[in-house]
Amino acid sequence: MIQRKQTIFLFLAAVMSVLALCFPLATVSADGFTLHRVYSLWMTTPSGALSYLPWPLFMVMLLAASLSVYTIFRYTQRTLQARFCLINIMLHVIWYVALAVLSKFLAPNAADFHVNIAAVFPAIAIILCFMARQGILSDERKVRAADRIR
Repeated sequence: MIQRKQTIFLFLAAVMSVLALCFPLATVSADGFTLHRVYSLWMTTPSGALSYLPWPLFMVMLLAASLSVYTIFRYTQRTLQARFCLINIMLHVIWYVALAVLSKFLAPNAADFHVNIAAVFPAIAIILCFMARQGILSDERKVRAADRIR
C-alpha cells in the first residue's frame, strides 16, 4: 500500500536530496575573501564566472532523488524496495566522498573549505532511507508471518 510510513520517509529523503541540489553547499575562502561558492552543479568564481567542475555531485544527487521517488511506486515489490533503499544510501555516501574529493581539490593549504547547512541534507536523507528500509523489511516479515498462519 502506498499509505505506509515508508512512503513518507522516502518522500522526505527525495525532498532533502532536491534541497541539496538547490542550495549552496560550501564556500572556499582565503584571507577572509570568498574564492568560490560551491553548488551541486556549478561554482562561482570571484569574477562571477561559472565553473561546472562539481557536476558529478549534481548527477549523483539527482539520481538519488529520482530513485527515492521511483522506490515509492514500487510498493508491491517490498524486497526490491529494500534494495533500492540500500542503493540510495550508497549513492548518498558516494556523494559525500565526491564532496570530500572536491574540497581537497578546491581548498589547497592556504584556503579554507566551509561547509554550509545544505551539505547536511544528504545525511538526513541517509537516515530517512534507513528508516524506510527498516519499515519495508518489517512489513515483509509481517506478510510472511501472515502467509505462514494461513
